Amino acid sequence: MTTKITLAIIGPGKVGTTIANLANRTQQYNVMIGARDKTKAKDIARLIGDDVAVVDIHAAASSGDIVLLTVADDVINHLCTALSQAKTFKAGAIVAHCSGALSSDELTPAREHCHAHIASMHPLQTFPNLKSALARLAGSYCYYEGDKDARANIKQLITCIGMLPIKIQKESKSLYHAAAVVACNYLSALMDASLELGEAAGIDRKTLWQSLEPLVSSTLENINTDGPEKALTGPIARGDIKTIDQHLHSINALPSIEQAERLKKVYSAMGVQSAYVARRKGSITEEIQTDLNNILEAKH
Repeated sequence: MTTKITLAIIGPGKVGTTIANLANRTQQYNVMIGARDKTKAKDIARLIGDDVAVVDIHAAASSGDIVLLTVADDVINHLCTALSQAKTFKAGAIVAHCSGALSSDELTPAREHCHAHIASMHPLQTFPNLKSALARLAGSYCYYEGDKDARANIKQLITCIGMLPIKIQKESKSLYHAAAVVACNYLSALMDASLELGEAAGIDRKTLWQSLEPLVSSTLENINTDGPEKALTGPIARGDIKTIDQHLHSINALPSIEQAERLKKVYSAMGVQSAYVARRKGSITEEIQTDLNNILEAKH
């Protein structure tokens, strides 16, 4: 009979609970939850499985073959340092976190004080709630890095919960996370800016989104099929300087100065990037790109 690996999750938020749930389903891991609020954690544990133990943080850290600190980024190093100085982690255990922005270096105290191996794993998926996270995580990508002795076990965990592992250099974590933020978080903000402009044009927000959603979905499909360069259409891709100038003047004429300035910055920043893509695509000349940038970056 194969001995199960003890997976201790410290900080059962949406990410930690999702990983615990999926790991528990594989029957390869003995999952336990470490939390300060045991009452709340027991409610979460029942969503994972009847055999999931809820213990205090120190008990979880000392029991885990793999210990995942699924807490807020600004807490990771502080928590790891406290547990490490108390000699809590087992020698040879793997201590990892799930931050996208931070590298495994945040966990160096576990290596120095407890002779543990350190790593990080970041599921590249959005977690609005547990139900959607469980549905979306399988088949998504998970970027990981860390000590040589930790990587194989973390890769195995990623694979077992149905994700696709990709190794990344720890020095690249911040840029990688910035890329994810632009693609996910900034897309939400960009859609909000679009809806705000539509509202200023007198279009109901709900109606406008129903109109835009097929356009946005088609654009994503085109990017997926052909890449962002070929997917780029519209006035900048055509080098239509007059239309861009008209857009900027209309935005600048909004009644609210604050709104006008804010939306103009969004429009202009995206315009400059679009002009760069259009030039790379070859649909506009370098001269037109320069003219577009001069208009986009000018103070109207």
